[in-house]
Amino acid sequence: MNLTETTRIRSMVLALTMPLVLMLFAADAECAQASQKSSDELLLEIMDLHSELVINETFLAQAKMLGAYLEAAQPLEESKKIKIYAKVLNILSKIKDSETQIKEKPKSGDEEKSTEKEKPKSKTVYEPGAALLEIFKLDTQNISEIPDLPVIGAYWRRDLAYSGGFLLPDRISEIGENSPYFAKFSFYFEAKESGKYGFTLIHSQDNGCQLKIGGVEVVTAPPRGTSAQGVCNLKKGFHRFEFQMGARTARASMYGIYSRNANFQVKVLTPDTFDSVPLTKDMMLLKKE
Repeated sequence: MNLTETTRIRSMVLALTMPLVLMLFAADAECAQASQKSSDELLLEIMDLHSELVINETFLAQAKMLGAYLEAAQPLEESKKIKIYAKVLNILSKIKDSETQIKEKPKSGDEEKSTEKEKPKSKTVYEPGAALLEIFKLDTQNISEIPDLPVIGAYWRRDLAYSGGFLLPDRISEIGENSPYFAKFSFYFEAKESGKYGFTLIHSQDNGCQLKIGGVEVVTAPPRGTSAQGVCNLKKGFHRFEFQMGARTARASMYGIYSRNANFQVKVLTPDTFDSVPLTKDMMLLKKE
């Protein structure tokens, strides 16, 4: 062994002085392959591993002890020196392997985050053909006093247009005679492109109507009018619509309770057209659960 190698071994021993945790030597069988090399070859491999493990905590905790073994082996005969060097090299190799495994294994929190990233984001699906219809029974015709819960909940599977009596004739008894009520149609509308959209409400004098988009009032048509228009800038994508109508049932007669006219139509003018068209059931979308 030359002077440079001896000096390097001594520097390994003196420079690393952290508390020691002695690792058991590997069995002779595990070192058989390394023992086939000369002591100089083994020492070079040890030095290479040392340069890779200088910041490894497990190595630092045992460096002084391992360095002492290397220094004590120097005056020994070649066969004994090879045996000690092979064991030291085996220990260093195991430390390096364990360090690689720790780096590759994610922490539990990181593993969860990694799994979350791998999960594809669920895409919202919208199905056409219906709006959610909620009907509220009012104590007065003041729509600012709408109850928190509807009396009737159903799906409106028709165009947003109607002319006749109560919206759901078979359920008019749930509202009662001579009772004001408030109907709300909720759905999503897809703006195919960004731009200005025009909306028209046509209704009878017995009804008050309003259209909200994203919770913002766009068109209000009070009773005693016949139509009203409004304009809204929409970005391309899906927008939540609420069409609201106020009406009243009549008193009971020998023919049962009937409803005064519920008469309305909603029309839309898109940026790519020159005339408004009725808002049909295929334009009304509901989120698929």
